[in-house]
Amino acid sequence: MHHEYILSESWLRESLSLPKRSRLYPLKPYGLGTPWVESLSSYITRLAAIHQVATGVLLSQELAPFLNKCDREQRLSTKYYQTFFSQTGAWNGTGMMATEPMSVLQKLTQQPSLRFLTLITWSSVLSTKNLLRPHKAWCPLCYEEWNKNTQIVHDPLLWCISAITTCSRHKQILLNLCPNCGEMIYELSWNSKVGFCCRCHYWLGNNCRVNNNINIKLDDWEWQNFINQQIGSILANAPYLIQLPCLDKLANAIDFCIQTYGRGNASYFAEQMFLSPTVPLDWRQGRTLPSLNLLLRVCYRLSIPLIDILTGNVKVLEPQALKELPLCQQQRKTNRPFTLNTVQQLLENALIEEPPKSVMEVAAAISYHKTELYRHFPDLCRQITTRYKLYRYQSQRERV
Repeated sequence: MHHEYILSESWLRESLSLPKRSRLYPLKPYGLGTPWVESLSSYITRLAAIHQVATGVLLSQELAPFLNKCDREQRLSTKYYQTFFSQTGAWNGTGMMATEPMSVLQKLTQQPSLRFLTLITWSSVLSTKNLLRPHKAWCPLCYEEWNKNTQIVHDPLLWCISAITTCSRHKQILLNLCPNCGEMIYELSWNSKVGFCCRCHYWLGNNCRVNNNINIKLDDWEWQNFINQQIGSILANAPYLIQLPCLDKLANAIDFCIQTYGRGNASYFAEQMFLSPTVPLDWRQGRTLPSLNLLLRVCYRLSIPLIDILTGNVKVLEPQALKELPLCQQQRKTNRPFTLNTVQQLLENALIEEPPKSVMEVAAAISYHKTELYRHFPDLCRQITTRYKLYRYQSQRERV
């Protein structure tokens, strides 16, 4: 009888063995398997709120020690945190800047699916160039709708991607300046709280609809809807892929498109897709990873889903007529000379234009890259940016 008791006690201990406790609350990520999956930075902000601490406290005490080899004194410096927070937008991306915090958080929370809150799944087939925006963007109507319906207020990964400039649900241009203080917001900062400005703590879901009288033509909205659908699709399908995307399959898909729509000629294909002559050949030979923006242009023109090209599953039974791109996408990079006096005059003209434009809009209008403008005329570019931010700030204050 005594032996029987010992055996049953041993069996009970084994059957009731508990899983290892997580150091941080095992918060489940929101929206997995949907186009509206939250970003890793959104998850971190919500996790800090669950623990009732500032986001900066959670980052400094739990994550920073594992992410940087700086000693404790350096991690307590203001300069360290300014640099640290300015880089957190990359945590939602594809490289080590995303892999490291994601891995640390998975261990701390015992949540195995945090990689899908980033673009890590697509790291082998997408270039990091212009992939993510450096600051937060949001749809105020989404925030307000989620809040009123007692849904989880979060920042979708979709909004972190620079190609996404509109909310397809509300036909709303995404904001990137706080309508109260006029400042841009990092993806993560010491006082981050989802739906609020980290600087002035203003609720970003207030009825501050952007002036959608900005001339956005019907074909531009069709283009924006296409982008939202295609990127939303790859985010939603990431957890269910049987095999990770690889460069060889992508190269084969590009080759198939060149053979089918470009008569086997990469230069002719580039001309049809409004790309620089060498770009499709570089993609086909695996020399460079495609930028998301240019790949979306190809998908739109050929009426092919983005996920099919990225996973190498392009199947075209009968080639369709090429779809007309909106004018904003019918541009090729040129190698024309950069004439300093001419460009300076164009920038000075932009500085007195009404309404003010952003540097990116000015760059597009004069057909030069923004990076070139900043490299040669940093002061002029900063003046244009300051004037544009002030204009946006005043316009949004008037509409509140």
